[in-house]
Amino acid sequence: MADKLHITPGYLSSYFKEKTGTNFSDYLNELRIGRAKELLLNPELRIQDVAAAVGYQNVNSFIRMFKRSSGVTPGEYRKRIAGSTKAM
Repeated sequence: MADKLHITPGYLSSYFKEKTGTNFSDYLNELRIGRAKELLLNPELRIQDVAAAVGYQNVNSFIRMFKRSSGVTPGEYRKRIAGSTKAM
């Protein structure tokens, strides 16, 4: 993102935090995890496909970040959502 704006990553980070109150990387990760939760509703998509679709090149990094953000792994999240939709 910084390259596209022709600024340094450090300046982008400080400017973004000053204007939004959150770090750029935290904001980006929350966007990615939010989109991943939407994609995980589709049981046809594999976890690694979801990871790639939201910008993670390494599925293990995705799983780690998803668990840090959500408290559960993507697989556990999918199982819980599938269980809650069956109850409806």
